[in-house]
Amino acid sequence: MHARVKLPTALDELLRSDLEQAIYEANLGIDDTEIAKRYLIRQMPQIDIAAELGCDRSTISKRMPQILRKVQRAAEKLFGK
Repeated sequence: MHARVKLPTALDELLRSDLEQAIYEANLGIDDTEIAKRYLIRQMPQIDIAAELGCDRSTISKRMPQILRKVQRAAEKLFGK
């Protein structure tokens, strides 16, 4: 059984296409964009993202706050959310 991905409220209310646009506009770089897509769109647990990307779960966990901040900031600018 996998942990349920808990998205920040502002991002949880967005449509998938809006999330994709916010991730793109956040200009995260290749690695963080892949993490964001897996976590926010596919709603994969961090442990599964780490396994797919060949890194440690703690790496994903450390990067996640900045990724979420940047995507949330982009979403606010794009959609006022």
